Amino acid sequence: MNNKINTLNPIKGLFRIIAFILLFLAEQIPLSILTLTKKDLGSKYTSYLKFAPIITIVLLLIASIILWLVFKRAQKFKSVRFNKSTWIIIIIASILVFAVNLITVPMMKSTNDNVAALELVAKNNIVILVFFTIVVAPILEEILFRGIFMNWFFVNNSLISVILSGIVFGYVHAPFSPGTDWIYALSKVLLGIILAAVYARTKNIKANITVHFLNNFLAILAGLL
Repeated sequence: MNNKINTLNPIKGLFRIIAFILLFLAEQIPLSILTLTKKDLGSKYTSYLKFAPIITIVLLLIASIILWLVFKRAQKFKSVRFNKSTWIIIIIASILVFAVNLITVPMMKSTNDNVAALELVAKNNIVILVFFTIVVAPILEEILFRGIFMNWFFVNNSLISVILSGIVFGYVHAPFSPGTDWIYALSKVLLGIILAAVYARTKNIKANITVHFLNNFLAILAGLL
């Protein structure tokens, strides 16, 4: 993505790792506000249902602004306009994502920590969950895991950058441990790699956001049918 020699020093690299983790937390915190239950809050639960969505939306706006500003500084090249080639790549990537889901979903466990957290959000505010899943997540996750990650780490080696982006993306959705649903984790790693490849090939963050959007939209649609 950048033909210049990467002279990133260890201190700057460590700073970027810490900054990336903080940005990830900033992206995750808003929705986590809506994961509390009546068992956790007792009599305060009713008030919580009134104010938590507002707090979540405000935090999402703040997180979105921060991530966008960081991304604009991180991406040193000018985005390539959408063209016929871009749409072909989006279509091919979408087919690959669909194939991955078609193969892996039947082999996944019935639930996992990530799914359980989303179910808690759904119980508290289904509208925000659907909006987050279809609109917010594709935008913020692509800006973070592709737009920022791939412009901060291994800039001069697209293959490593794409693979690591996918692995990190998979890990945050399904942290690797003895109890991990490895099929679910694999599906997220493959999804992340496909999305990273789209960004590397098209040089336009909107392309991988589009693929991510289609994936999440179809997942929500399948869940409703």
